[in-house]
Amino acid sequence: MAGVSVEVKPEIINWILRTIQFDSAASPAVELLNKWRTGEKKPTFNQVEDISRKTNVPFGYFFLDKPPVEECPIVEYRTVKNLSIPEPSRNLIDTVDLMIDIQSWMTEYVVDNGQDELGYVGSAENVKDFNIIADDIRSTLRIEKDWYVNNNNAADSFRYLKNHLGDLGIVVMMNGIVGNNTRRKLNVDEFRAFTLVNKFAPLIFINTCDSDGGKLFSLLHELAHIWIGLDSFYNDSISNGDTYNEKEIICNAVAAEILVPTDIFIAKWNEIKGTDYEKVEILSKSFRCSRFVIARKALDKGKITKKAYTEIIFELTKNYKEWKERQKINKSSGGDFYRTLGSKLDHRFLYALASSAKEGRTQYSEVYRLTNTNRKTFGNLLTEVGGA
Repeated sequence: MAGVSVEVKPEIINWILRTIQFDSAASPAVELLNKWRTGEKKPTFNQVEDISRKTNVPFGYFFLDKPPVEECPIVEYRTVKNLSIPEPSRNLIDTVDLMIDIQSWMTEYVVDNGQDELGYVGSAENVKDFNIIADDIRSTLRIEKDWYVNNNNAADSFRYLKNHLGDLGIVVMMNGIVGNNTRRKLNVDEFRAFTLVNKFAPLIFINTCDSDGGKLFSLLHELAHIWIGLDSFYNDSISNGDTYNEKEIICNAVAAEILVPTDIFIAKWNEIKGTDYEKVEILSKSFRCSRFVIARKALDKGKITKKAYTEIIFELTKNYKEWKERQKINKSSGGDFYRTLGSKLDHRFLYALASSAKEGRTQYSEVYRLTNTNRKTFGNLLTEVGGA
């Protein structure tokens, strides 16, 4: 049976190729699948089993007459409507499914505990002035206009804001892989973040494969989506920002205004001596954010020409690509497992799970499924985050 040739229809092969284009394990699979597609090789039972395991495409899907219809509604909210990416990856589908389950659990939990609807969710649905939204977000978060000054860098600013979002009842989840499977890396070229909006437990998911500056901007972009009450699938290029979607333009502007308040930016820009590129470098450190954000702000406020902006973005994009390549080469050893796991999971959600399980309202098997843990690791995780 193992060496016997089997039939996999061309439509299924093409569909699988689309679904694994962002998967880290895709390269060897793509080579073999393309040989099946061209007829250069005939698939065998063993090979189908192997490809199924490596790509996480269910074994039975290979023998369907036509591709299955898999629901991943969040992808409908793509920031960039890229028609060359018609299928979400298996890694994305599995991540979204888990986040939907987490949000459903958290919603039921807070409602059962008497929480009212969160008034800020959708409060700016019909507001078109990004300054009004940015001011309201700062007020609701109880942060000053220059909130970033006490942070050392973008990573510090991200943690600072993440803690404030948690205080508001927003669930912030993060990961760069599917669950704890290091072989299933989330590809930042597919998505940077997404948001599932509801009135009781809005959830933001951040792809940690992004740069610190990228994650910071994504967090605020997604927060703006909660204010306007619209789900988001943020797949924009870090160097783009040229969207024609009105809501995305507003969310980008809100994020940029909270990161880099216009009046402070203009005053600092006018004070600094040097080339446009040097000013961008200096101000990115001053505002603890990405140089892309500073460059865009300078363009939007008439401080640099479109030509100068294009030249700066070209250099920044080259630097960003080099950083991504270094990330591939200098693979992290993972550090402390529990500290890493604790940073991925929303702590309020963890405490709620632990409390519910202790009271007998949630089965521990469900706790372990939602956190990708087991009895031992969940207990150690709670100790790490201070919820034991």
